[in-house]
Amino acid sequence: MRSILWIGGLLAAHACLAQHTVAMEHKTSHAARPTDPFLSGAPFTLDQTLNLLRQDAIPLRRRKEAIQSRGVDFSWSQETIEKLKATGASAELLELIESKARPAPAPPAPKPAPVGSISLKCAPTECNVAVNGHAVGSTLSGTLELARLAPGKWVVDLSKNGYISRQSSVLVDENKTATVSAVLEPDRTTEETFGTELFRKMVQALGGEDGIQELGSVEAAGSATILTRDGTNIRWSLRMRNRPDRGIFQAKAGKVAHEVMFSGNEFMASKSLKGQDALELPADFGYLRDNQPAALIARLEKPRYKMVAKRVDPEAGGEFVLFAEGGTDKISIGLDSDMRPQRVRIETETGVGSLLITYSDYVQTGQAWYPKSMQAKPDGQPHGIQVHFDTVELNLKFKDSDFKLKGGIFSNFYN
Repeated sequence: MRSILWIGGLLAAHACLAQHTVAMEHKTSHAARPTDPFLSGAPFTLDQTLNLLRQDAIPLRRRKEAIQSRGVDFSWSQETIEKLKATGASAELLELIESKARPAPAPPAPKPAPVGSISLKCAPTECNVAVNGHAVGSTLSGTLELARLAPGKWVVDLSKNGYISRQSSVLVDENKTATVSAVLEPDRTTEETFGTELFRKMVQALGGEDGIQELGSVEAAGSATILTRDGTNIRWSLRMRNRPDRGIFQAKAGKVAHEVMFSGNEFMASKSLKGQDALELPADFGYLRDNQPAALIARLEKPRYKMVAKRVDPEAGGEFVLFAEGGTDKISIGLDSDMRPQRVRIETETGVGSLLITYSDYVQTGQAWYPKSMQAKPDGQPHGIQVHFDTVELNLKFKDSDFKLKGGIFSNFYN
């Protein structure tokens, strides 16, 4: 038993001694191999790498080993490649350096180019649009947005067949919207087309051709206010009978009664018409007679007049929307909401005979519409006439004998 214990102790001591011997040998081996600083330093910068590649005195194998061991501290780019190639780096060496280099940084996103826009409005719809001489389309419901335009000056042309083109220069700023708004004017051909159509609508609104014929013969009764040259107003009861070639007017104020009869361009008056009345009444009744609706239409239908208008459907209440041009005369016509004459200005080149006439209170009789209220006033003069008729009869069959002075037209005037 004691023999066995002794042998076990001897074996254990031998094993411990062997282990200590191995450890000492391992330590001695490491101490014999010092670290190589050329292979274990910090990664090479680009300049260090370029210098290393130029050191032909250092074996290529050792230079590769150093790069493999230490790595490099720069990014891989085309510029880097060109510099490395300039030192004579081989493809194999370039491949090694690329494997150690950082990837080339992503190029910065390009800065968006500065842009602005133009908002277009054009009437009448639709308009053709060109920018800097290049067609870009047409408006939709009168508008068009031109986006992503470079800042600066842009030239915008707006055009439409039958209208005068309009050109605008507009400055576009970055991230801002410039505006261009235009109303194109019709050219002369279009104006005459619109004028003819608008005149037709006016005639139709008065009753058409048949209605105009009915307007040619009218008998009416009401009141008239004469605006005298000295600024006073005189009110008369008035009776009128009129047809294109003849007319007779009877006026009464209190016990004073007068008659004025027209035959063509000439007139005759009753013997009672004297003094200031003789100066005022024939002229004012002449304005009223010469500008009856039927007489106005007959005048406008003469071949020498050209009808022109800016629009075929003008807004109601416009000052003047239809124009008749003939020689030295110009007739301007404003229409009411029903397309009937509301204001008429007759102008002459010299101004002599220029006149403003207004019509209102239209009433329908038969097929025709007749204005129960009218005013005629010469331009630049204080006098004129305003009338309002209470009763109106149209399309009467007059005889020449119905237009005699004191012919008993309105016998109750004298009873």
